[in-house]
Amino acid sequence: MSKSATSGSRWLPLVLLNSLLIQAGIYVVRPIITYKSVELGADAALVGLIGATFALAPLVFAIQVGRFADRGRSGLALLLGSIILVLTTIALLFINSIPLLMLAMPALGMGHLLVMVGGQTLIANRSNSKQYEKNFGLLTFYASAGHAVGPFVGGYLADSGEVTVNANAAFLFALALFVAAVIGTIALSTKKENPKPIKPLEKAKVTQVLAIPTFKSAIFVSGATTAVVDVVLIFLPLYGREIGLSVTDIGILLAVRAIFSLAVRLVLGEISNRLGLRRIIFWGSLVTLVSMVALGLTSNFWWIALIMAVSGFAMGIGQPATMAWVSRISSPESRGLAISIRLSANRFGQVAMPALAGLVAGATTAGVFYMLAALQAATIVSTLTALKKDE
Repeated sequence: MSKSATSGSRWLPLVLLNSLLIQAGIYVVRPIITYKSVELGADAALVGLIGATFALAPLVFAIQVGRFADRGRSGLALLLGSIILVLTTIALLFINSIPLLMLAMPALGMGHLLVMVGGQTLIANRSNSKQYEKNFGLLTFYASAGHAVGPFVGGYLADSGEVTVNANAAFLFALALFVAAVIGTIALSTKKENPKPIKPLEKAKVTQVLAIPTFKSAIFVSGATTAVVDVVLIFLPLYGREIGLSVTDIGILLAVRAIFSLAVRLVLGEISNRLGLRRIIFWGSLVTLVSMVALGLTSNFWWIALIMAVSGFAMGIGQPATMAWVSRISSPESRGLAISIRLSANRFGQVAMPALAGLVAGATTAGVFYMLAALQAATIVSTLTALKKDE
């Protein structure tokens, strides 16, 4: 591996900055869309369906995006994704109907997918295997920083002090973040990651990647972890409205969760070296399970804030851990494809779980959190079955 591939002196800070800006913008837009959907007349089931459309286009195109990244276009994927997010956010400033929101959300998800695949493939290909937990931890650390800044500032800007929210103020803030991401990504898009093209016969097939030992378990755990974070992001605003919390309160709670996810990701490499991949995923899933049960049992802001802190720490483990898991077991030639399949599993969870949660919320919003607890129980079983005790 070349010096430029390992030093991280140029490319890594740009990837991390992109993660910060993009995730902050996404976490501004998505909770505000929940409020806007309610104002446009959406019930709980429709809120879940609108949230699920975020993952529709990525679910369809993830494999193609992975192959695009494997052709040495990881940096270009980052740039294209950032541009799509800029254009979609401009459109959101003028959208005032639920059908148009349901068209905008897949575009938002497509831009997000390109950024995710591009950034993760760059890190997977330019890092040594021993650096995976550290560098993926840093990637998701900056993502969590964005998750904290985004909803806090976005919620503050959107809070008009009345029942209605000032959605466009939040969207303008997100637009500024996405524009900055485009500018910061240009330098990464001008050079191919791997100048040697892979011959058609050497291209990995999806079935070959799926046949890699423990790969299916890795993508299930990844998809379940993403679904939990996604459903909380969509339905905590709805739950907050039911129990009398303001837009600012919900922004603070989402920021608290993100800050504690940020904290664990900063030290994830050291924790993983001490405990191993199996243990950190197990304990992260178990603590998340207990937290979701507790969340459904309280309506007190301060108790919810404590739950968000504890669950945020636990939720912060799953994504970088499964990124490292997938990158370690896949070959360099198929790593972009493997990452895109992992993200497809994530997007499937983001389609299925919010839609299911919307049906559950029709009876009781608190029941959504019990459903997430059951999902975490399944991830525990999958992790313990797939990974050996010394992994």
